[in-house]
Parts: sequence; C-alpha cells; structure tokens
Amino acid sequence: MTDKSAEKSPEELRADLAAKRAELGDTVEELAHRVDVPAQVKAKKDDTLAKLQDAKVEATRRVHEGTEKVKAAIADRTPVVQHKVDQAVSRSKAVYTEKAPPGVQEKVGQAVDKGKAVYAEKAPVVQQQVNKAVADARPVVQEKVAQGQALFAEKAPPVERTLREKPGLVAGIAVALVVLLIATSRKKKNT
Repeated sequence: MTDKSAEKSPEELRADLAAKRAELGDTVEELAHRVDVPAQVKAKKDDTLAKLQDAKVEATRRVHEGTEKVKAAIADRTPVVQHKVDQAVSRSKAVYTEKAPPGVQEKVGQAVDKGKAVYAEKAPVVQQQVNKAVADARPVVQEKVAQGQALFAEKAPPVERTLREKPGLVAGIAVALVVLLIATSRKKKNT
C-alpha cells in the first residue's frame, strides 16, 4: 500500500482534513439525533396520541353516520308500512263487510285496531332501542381510546426514568455508537 498523503501538498492535506472534519461533524450530529431518546419518545407519544385522537374522531363519525342512516331508514319506511297496513285493513274490511256476519266483522275490527295500536306502540320503542345502541357504543369507543392512552402512559415512563436516572449509561451508549460509526467509516474507506 502506498502512502497517498506523501504525494499531496500541505494545502491539499488541509482541505482533506477540513472535509473529513465536516463529514465527522455531520456524522456526530446525526448520531446525537439518533440517541436523543427523550425527543424520540416524545415524538412517538405525540404521534400515538394524534393517531388515537383521529381514531376516536373517526369512530364517533361512523357511529353518528350509522345512527343517521338507521333513523332515516326508519323514517322512510314508517309511512310506507303505515300506508300498506291501512290498505290491507281497508281491503279486509271490504271483504268482510260483504261476506262476514256482523259478529265476525266486529271481531275483525277489534283485531285490526289492536294491530294498529301494537304497531303505534312498537315503532317508538324500536327508535329508542336504536338510540340506546348508539349511546351504549360511545362509552365503549371512549374506553378503548382511554385504554390505549393508559398503555402508552404506562410504557413511556420507564424509558424516561432510565434517561433521568442513568444519564451516564445513555452518554456511554452515544459515545460507543460514535466510535463504532467512525471505525466502520474508516474500515470502508481503507477497503
């Protein structure tokens, strides 16, 4: 192996040294960013909280959309069903008026009235059940979001505590990474 530095002038050597210093400075700066665990933990925490908030908003939006669709479907169907019931009742009354004796007509009329009353009674109950299902879903979604936040809060403090209680360990790891990077870059340049 020949010594290339012997062939270079002092100015060229100074320029090479300045370039290597700049490269090393960039490398050290990049490593410092990589080992800045508190900043990375905070960024991850902020990112996770933002994702959880977005998920909560999306779940709430979907629940509201579903509720509105069910309400609209019920509202759309109620007049149609009511009209069909009224038509069936009218036809039944016409047939029985012509063919059934008065005693049977009276019992059919009572049964029809009872059917209308049951329908009028049950429609609001169904609407209430839909509203209750939506109301019951909200706390479940909120609970799941809170569980995610609690899990994150549980996992983040041990890392922060290590950084706070053992700064020498963190600094030692950072120095070891810098030395390893320098050795690796030198090895690559020599080959």
